[in-house]
Amino acid sequence: MSNKHDKRHKREEHNNHNAINQEDVQTMDQAMNEDEIKDEIKDEIQVQGDGDSSLNQPAGDEQVESISELIQQKEDQLRKLQEELNKKSEELDALKDLLVRRQADFENYKKRVIRLQEEDRKLAIKDVARDIININDDLLRAIDAACNIQDVTNLADAHNSFVEGIRMISRQIEDMLKRYGVEEINSLGQAFDPEYNEAVEIDESPDVKKDTITKVYQKGFKLDKYVVRAARVKVTRPAKQKVEDDNANNTTEENTAASQN
Repeated sequence: MSNKHDKRHKREEHNNHNAINQEDVQTMDQAMNEDEIKDEIKDEIQVQGDGDSSLNQPAGDEQVESISELIQQKEDQLRKLQEELNKKSEELDALKDLLVRRQADFENYKKRVIRLQEEDRKLAIKDVARDIININDDLLRAIDAACNIQDVTNLADAHNSFVEGIRMISRQIEDMLKRYGVEEINSLGQAFDPEYNEAVEIDESPDVKKDTITKVYQKGFKLDKYVVRAARVKVTRPAKQKVEDDNANNTTEENTAASQN
């Protein structure tokens, strides 16, 4: 029994050893196949790599160089833009400061102009007031002289003296106005000009051919081109009948001339 058992055991070990050997052989074959495949892949990669390196490697270097140059250019442009931005920022700050100072100067200028205008106005008033005061002194003296008349027999002479004194004062006023450039508007006998005259009365007359000032109720005055006071005047217009007759005569003359032609 033991011999049979030993034989059986040996046979099983032999079979197992054969099975193991077969598995090892299969494993070795598989490993060899994998190594061969790997070697083939490596060879193909190497061949492709050799072919690509001969064609594409320089292009890759050029591309890298181009990218590097482009990056450098962009950095230079960015640096220049930053410098320009800083420069513009400084200019903007300078302009803001200049604007603030100009605004302050302008405000001071306005105040100075207002002050000078006020001073000029006061000086002009002072000069006019001085002349008016002198004229008023003459007027007061004339009034005092008229009030101190005691003798009734000399009343006519006093009246004449008083009137002459008033006339002299009026001439003084007109002379004072002329010194300041104020002139009387010459209206009487002139064609009506609404810029310098105000019509307070209107009538018609056959003796005028256009609107004419025939009477001045209140004198007008002007300073250069500015009207100080418009003259209040009477305006006489051509009579309507005369205008109609003149039109009729003109029509007759035109018809006569046409018939003769």
